[in-house]
Amino acid sequence: MKRSFTLIEILLYFTILTVFLFTAVYFAIQILNVSQLTTHRHELQLSGQFISEKMTVAIQSAESIDEAGSTFDSDQGILALVMPDAFATPTLFSFSNGDLTMKEGAGSVVVLNSSYVSVNSVRFHQISAAKTPAQIVVDLALSVDADIPNTDASLDLHFTVSLRP
Repeated sequence: MKRSFTLIEILLYFTILTVFLFTAVYFAIQILNVSQLTTHRHELQLSGQFISEKMTVAIQSAESIDEAGSTFDSDQGILALVMPDAFATPTLFSFSNGDLTMKEGAGSVVVLNSSYVSVNSVRFHQISAAKTPAQIVVDLALSVDADIPNTDASLDLHFTVSLRP
């Protein structure tokens, strides 16, 4: 005698298969979201590192700070540096439309952050004391706005750079 599946058995097997497939798809989507979040955080770290290194090298190479051309203690700060090379004077770091830009002398404006990363604020603060070189404190807020919910990432940087005497 041949044994066949009853309707109840078929529905039970179909339900078990559906639950298993739903769970597998759910975990796959979660893995993709975590991968996207990791990519965004990596992009933020790289942009933050690149920006901080560019600013550090420029500030340490500067002869002085152009206080008249700089905007300190503002979320849309501007830093103007007087460089030893006349062709690179002034070197400007400025914030515009979600981008941090650098301009050396009469050269063209270069955007320092990648197209995936937006700059939310740039704040420069000058510290000066007798018999010490001037120092610049930089506060920088970066973020990545993602297409996938809950994968947005942000990074706040705070560093201090001294002009070399």
